[in-house]
Amino acid sequence: MSTENQYKLPETLLKRFNQFCKITDKDKRFERIIQLGKRLAPFPEELKTEANQVKGCASLVYIQGEVKDGILEYQGWSNSHLVLGLLSLLIEGCNGSSPEEILAIDPAFVEAMGIGQTLTASRANGFMNTFNKMREIASTVIARTLREQSEEGDVAIPLEETQT
Repeated sequence: MSTENQYKLPETLLKRFNQFCKITDKDKRFERIIQLGKRLAPFPEELKTEANQVKGCASLVYIQGEVKDGILEYQGWSNSHLVLGLLSLLIEGCNGSSPEEILAIDPAFVEAMGIGQTLTASRANGFMNTFNKMREIASTVIARTLREQSEEGDVAIPLEETQT
């Protein structure tokens, strides 16, 4: 385990990363993951939409994110206690970050954290799909911000060169 932030993790996610790297017992990892899920805030029913659903998960998972003052805040829900804990790990770890910070995270942190060895292949895949959905939300926020700035004339977006 390394406390060095080679994966460009936000501070809270780095803290969780270091905690999980210290837990070698698989059952204790499961316990900790499920405990995290109990801390997740309630998810409004009206946000359980197809657009917010994470595809490719064995369980039903929803995640939604919005930006306030340049900072992303995520919320989510799952019908599985284990997945709810994994979701909480990502949400707590990424909330309060800028979209650029979310996109800078190296996905290899998941394997280094030992989550992959704890979960079945389908759960590990679902965890990555959830993380990728969070990155997609961050990317959408950046694109929307650039578009709005361009429309206001605040930013020049270079045009691609065309070949003749």
